[in-house]
Amino acid sequence: MPLAEELLDHARLLANLDAHTTSQANIRRAISAAYYAVFHLLSAAVAEQVSPGFPAGLRECTQRVLGHSQMFNVAKAFSQQGKNEAKCLPKGFALPDPISQELASVSNGFKDLQEARHAADYDVLKQYNPGDELALVQQAEKIFKDWKTERSSRNATVFLAAMIFGKDWNK
Repeated sequence: MPLAEELLDHARLLANLDAHTTSQANIRRAISAAYYAVFHLLSAAVAEQVSPGFPAGLRECTQRVLGHSQMFNVAKAFSQQGKNEAKCLPKGFALPDPISQELASVSNGFKDLQEARHAADYDVLKQYNPGDELALVQQAEKIFKDWKTERSSRNATVFLAAMIFGKDWNK
């Protein structure tokens, strides 16, 4: 099973340990695992697109160079359904199609989960209520579903390429 799916299963497990859990550690780890499931889903897709399967380990090395902030910026640029452009693309480059509902959902969900993960991992003053993590795990599940629909679109290839090359295209 790919790591992204394992992490999503882990997030579900933590979120469902006890429907009324007040364990801040379990809630926070569920939120973090939900984000990392999506991060690995998309970073694996980037690596598959830009790296051959041979020699062994090259894709994983490619996946490792992806940065969270770069991916966030690309997600932000692709977050508005119906747009034909994204700020992270080369000057003068238009998307092949308007941004679909699914790609906008993936993008917005990624941004939301990354922000939630930052709060869960670093904001020790924040107190979570039981169930806060369930909504975020469900959002990760929706991203997986929407990505399954979107991943073969013409815009998906541009979205993935921007995640690794976007910051360097307009040098």
